[in-house]
Amino acid sequence: MFLVSDFSPWFFRAFAFCFGALWGSFYNVAIYRWPREMSVVSPPSHCPGCGKPIEAWRNLPIVGYFLLKGRAACCGFKLSPRYALVEFLTAMLTVALVEHTVIATPPATPLWPAAIETLFYFFFLGGLVIATFVDLDWMEIPDEVSLPGAALGLASVTWRHDMDATDAALGAGAGYLLIQVLFVWSYERILGRRGMGEGDSKLLMMIGAFLGWKGALFALVGGAVQGLIAAVVLLATGKSLVPDIPERPWLEDINAPMPKNLAEANALSAAAREARLAATNGEASGDSSTTDAPPSPAAETGPEPESDGGLKMPYGPFLALGAIEFFFFGDRITELFMQFMGR
Repeated sequence: MFLVSDFSPWFFRAFAFCFGALWGSFYNVAIYRWPREMSVVSPPSHCPGCGKPIEAWRNLPIVGYFLLKGRAACCGFKLSPRYALVEFLTAMLTVALVEHTVIATPPATPLWPAAIETLFYFFFLGGLVIATFVDLDWMEIPDEVSLPGAALGLASVTWRHDMDATDAALGAGAGYLLIQVLFVWSYERILGRRGMGEGDSKLLMMIGAFLGWKGALFALVGGAVQGLIAAVVLLATGKSLVPDIPERPWLEDINAPMPKNLAEANALSAAAREARLAATNGEASGDSSTTDAPPSPAAETGPEPESDGGLKMPYGPFLALGAIEFFFFGDRITELFMQFMGR
């Protein structure tokens, strides 16, 4: 059986970076397709501008974006730099993971059990990456991440040396109920609106299944503190994390055609947005027919986000941030907390 000491740490780091970057490319697919209820398997990678298939050599993680200078080779469509960002972020998280679960272990540690444990945590971190960017774009967290992720966390507990079944089950249950009871059901009953979404409840359930009740609690509290800091900064600078959510007419109208690829999805979204803005402009001018009046500000920017008396912002990214912090620094965080409580 191979031992950790049989391989150079730099081999692990290089392999982890490449492995993470490759999967980061797939995470980009999930980030863009799951909210649109499109398959992540078919069609294969294609241009979001014209729908033409992308050659494999142009689809290299990270470097492909820079080789293409941020534009599709087929039609010149401007590509978001976030494609490369997600791939690089996933690569670096994977390197940090391997440092934590493989390289930092004693030299006599058997490699395969460590590799299997690392793989489980790799998909956990990948789920957090997907949830973060989907929530930033859509103010929702896909069940395709949270529910299988929670199941994987519970099923893999015997392969993870730092967790037992009781702690994982308690973490998953507590993670879900903490948000669902306090910030969804009770909040809505008392204030008439929800403080958080059910997607946050399910994401914290996944976090608890992997990190136990302490990890779920830290992700909730630590995420809230960091979210509050972000909210103060946003208010001070006049910025917002509320996204301009694309239209999804094929999900709202049973007779609307389903897009065959991202290019069609973008075209359908743009057409639906234009129709909505035209209707909004017509209502604002008092006439839904042709008018010489300039478009209203609402017609230019779309409708204002609904105001319910609170600051709207996606909370999933901060739950994910708290979970990542606890995963890598949980022992130190617990130690500092116990020292603080002992004073």
